[in-house]
Amino acid sequence: MCFKRFFMTPLSGRERLLRVFRQQDVDRMPLRIWGVDPMFPSENPTWAPLCELTEDYQIDIFRTWNPTKDEWDPHLPPVLSEEVESDKPDMSVHQATMQTPSGPLTASWYRPKDGSPGYVKKHYIESIEDARKWLSIPASKPTRRRVDSYWELEQKSNDRALLFVGIGEAMYSVQAHMGSESFGLWLMDERDLLREMIDKAYAAVEEQVKYYLSQKIGDAYGWVGPELCIPPLASPKDFREFVFDYDKKIIDLIHDAGKLVWVHCHGDMNPVLEDFVEMGVDCLNPIEPPPTGKLTLAEAKKRCAGKMSLEGGVQNGDFDRMKPEQLVPVVEEVIRQGKPGGCFILCPTSSPSTRPRLNERHIANYRAFVEAGIRLGRYE
Repeated sequence: MCFKRFFMTPLSGRERLLRVFRQQDVDRMPLRIWGVDPMFPSENPTWAPLCELTEDYQIDIFRTWNPTKDEWDPHLPPVLSEEVESDKPDMSVHQATMQTPSGPLTASWYRPKDGSPGYVKKHYIESIEDARKWLSIPASKPTRRRVDSYWELEQKSNDRALLFVGIGEAMYSVQAHMGSESFGLWLMDERDLLREMIDKAYAAVEEQVKYYLSQKIGDAYGWVGPELCIPPLASPKDFREFVFDYDKKIIDLIHDAGKLVWVHCHGDMNPVLEDFVEMGVDCLNPIEPPPTGKLTLAEAKKRCAGKMSLEGGVQNGDFDRMKPEQLVPVVEEVIRQGKPGGCFILCPTSSPSTRPRLNERHIANYRAFVEAGIRLGRYE
């Protein structure tokens, strides 16, 4: 359980987040705007006020490290990317062709010209034949790997931010190549084939993680994707077999090396919350309130019983729909449920990237969110 001390000395952002991940006492409730880091400003100029908010109020940051192009082997097999003719006037079509030993696999994506999020037109894997092609890809043999840029980032960051290493997730690595419709059907009709594919994806994730851990990098490791294998598309049994059984092994490796784990999983946590606790996840994001999920934040915290910290609580869509005077009571209620007992990070349920550009209302709402979190966040 997290307990609070009176009049704790102010903590650095890095130490505050580390302590929350460990379910330890902190000086104030951490809060952050997911995806915003002044050291790496977005190419979208409308995000600039969010970087200013982050610095002005010294709110918390997950600072993500990725290897540079010359620190990591190129993607195998080679992928040819090109823009092809579009059937939609307001969208371009990006096509990628992956050359495998058993033949090519092709995927394509729509990209709205206004900068809005795109979507898949065609997945790489749409048949058993496609799956066999993907399985024919040999495991990569590392030839060049370095992490020099990580140590440079740590030196520049000092204790301002939690240093975060993003990694893949085995089930999601497969699902992303085939989409939810095929994945859902294959959970019923091609279960053994799915398991073979996820085994292959897991081996690549495990190899990467073992290398990173051998280099002693990162405060925390994290991934996205488990929401693609929870109800209503998949059953709790599917989640145990295709997420839990794989991810727990990765979590154990990370914990054995003295590092921490963050997992992002949208949707209703009611059927799987205790599975994440049992897996050993240190911090689960984003804990979506009803009606998206069936659990309130207070209920989720009670069920976690201080064994896992939670992050999130404020729906991303509220920043679109509400005015600041409407959003503030929502944030205050999230804080009322999440702050007591600690083990909580206040955060929107997604990054601002769901919008092509931020308008004045968005900026005003993010300011109201941050100011409410600072005003009510101190533990006394």
